[in-house]
Amino acid sequence: MAKVLELDKITKSYGKIVKTQVLHGISFDLEEGSFTSIIGQSGSGKSTLMNIIGTLDRPDDGRIVIYGKDTKAMDKRALATLRNETIGFIFQHHYLLPEFTALENILMPYRIRHNTVSEAAMKHALELIDFVGLTHVKDNLANEMSGGQQQRTAIARALMNRPKLILADEPTGALDSDTTEQVYALLRKINKTYKTTFLVITHDKKVAERTDRMIEVMDGRIVLDVTLD
Repeated sequence: MAKVLELDKITKSYGKIVKTQVLHGISFDLEEGSFTSIIGQSGSGKSTLMNIIGTLDRPDDGRIVIYGKDTKAMDKRALATLRNETIGFIFQHHYLLPEFTALENILMPYRIRHNTVSEAAMKHALELIDFVGLTHVKDNLANEMSGGQQQRTAIARALMNRPKLILADEPTGALDSDTTEQVYALLRKINKTYKTTFLVITHDKKVAERTDRMIEVMDGRIVLDVTLD
């Protein structure tokens, strides 16, 4: 299988006078179509790692290759292009725009990228909203939907530009147990249907243990990397 992501000896520190090292030589690869979790307690470095993988932050040292493209020499514009073309983000908080409907929120990444919405894009957005089970609320404003509906809208939005890799940072962290089950099932359905590669950041071991591979980070180091049945 093709490699979506290659990390080689990633390090990261913060602070100028007193430096705190957050990541210590992190290395792992992700294969296309895989569903992997990174688990770790607060302060373990997992969110810093996600920001670096998502090209939202740069490592101090090490090499990151995304779909065969080495990011080290890329400037901000090139990184933004790579990010927009290949990566989708799902966060714990949905960050929907309250003045727009569910459908308008889903279309937003395409509108930002292309300044307009084509007929094909509208068709794709409607297919996504049906896929996540929200056709009946597609014209509702964000604050007129339940928490689970808002998160499913955010998931559809992350898929709008057809990303090859989805980075999900605590995607069920703000949801109750029943809605967590629904959202997790949806993520797996997307993984199987679209062959989208998933990297799920979580502190919830129950969620992590249901992925295909679990990587545990502690104090900025990988302490466990196992394939799960």
